[in-house]
Amino acid sequence: MNIDCPHCDTTNKVEFAENIHCHKCYKSFAGFSYRKYKTSFIASGAILLVGAWGGQKIDREYFESQRYPSAAIYEIISFCSTSQRSSINRTTQAQLIKKCSCALDKTIPEVNQKHLNIKSMKFLESFAKNLNSCK
Repeated sequence: MNIDCPHCDTTNKVEFAENIHCHKCYKSFAGFSYRKYKTSFIASGAILLVGAWGGQKIDREYFESQRYPSAAIYEIISFCSTSQRSSINRTTQAQLIKKCSCALDKTIPEVNQKHLNIKSMKFLESFAKNLNSCK
């Protein structure tokens, strides 16, 4: 067994005996209690749970991509690709959907889901700007 001397911090290899003393300073270890500290399963579990919960919150807030609800995406793309045009061919419709999807992909990082409102000026300005930049 290795024991560090409480007086001079020297590591001593000792066997269990009545008169154990430091090999360097010869002071006795009598009167001192030595034990190995064990971490509690409850404390370890609590730390693990708090870490997992915090990691999930950080991941959701900073690393997970922000996206709009599916119904909102469908409504925006539908309105954009068919607005005021009753008869258009499939090729033109597909091009419009592609252009509207491009604009929406660029708008999502600019306008947060919490502030999403179709009538919002910030959303409309950002979407119109991005729609003009997409081809």
